[in-house]
Amino acid sequence: MKMSLAVIQKTQESIDLAFQTKDADLLEKETQFLLYSLGDFIPDTFSESVRYIQLRETKLKPAEKLMSDTIKLFFDQALELLDEKNQKKNELGAVKLAFEKLFLETTDCGYIDYDYDIAELVSTEQAAEYLGVSKPTIYKYLNNGLEHKLINNVKKIPRVALKLWSDPATSFEMQWIHQEKKRRTQTLEEKLEVIQGRITEYEIEYGGEFEHLYGNKSDSLIDGLDEAVDVFDWKGYIVQKNALLKQLQANKGTNA
Repeated sequence: MKMSLAVIQKTQESIDLAFQTKDADLLEKETQFLLYSLGDFIPDTFSESVRYIQLRETKLKPAEKLMSDTIKLFFDQALELLDEKNQKKNELGAVKLAFEKLFLETTDCGYIDYDYDIAELVSTEQAAEYLGVSKPTIYKYLNNGLEHKLINNVKKIPRVALKLWSDPATSFEMQWIHQEKKRRTQTLEEKLEVIQGRITEYEIEYGGEFEHLYGNKSDSLIDGLDEAVDVFDWKGYIVQKNALLKQLQANKGTNA
């Protein structure tokens, strides 16, 4: 869906007013509008890859949780993407990531259902060739958050997901999105168990703990390693583990 400058300005003004006046109803209305506008925009703009998008089982967060500076930045980014003067500059991957982050930040439940053109989907063998890895590694990536669709009980991977995964920065974002989706239905203990399992897998594979092997290396040095994707994933899991441990400790203190 193409949005004129007038519509974008009106939407921006409404969002600004909602934040200034703490108008919950107005903010919820504009949040819904942005989510569904992006859901229409992607198949309209990238019709060769995406046939349609449905937002399913969606429930917005309470208005008080929407009124944060962080979410305001996501709103501003969404409006910039929808601006017709920027549409030719946008790539599907960047728009998709922005859409999914906005969705996760503004909703408590639900998911985005993408219907891809069949030509956009590739086999695990083709994905392995594209990324220059083995087929078992592709299945590991699928477990870690590489997007896929089941077509006749066969896993197919969107080309846009492969392109995002090939970049360590956006690969990390995709894994964060994957974990956020899973967290919606997990207890803190379940989340910690899953993350610890990932960390243990890396410790076994690389023969030691992260701090001992890579703790003294900068991100730029890690980026030059053959195993950079794994190391960045590993580091991310450790950050998540420490945050969960703090949260669990805080909860114990509250319940004591």
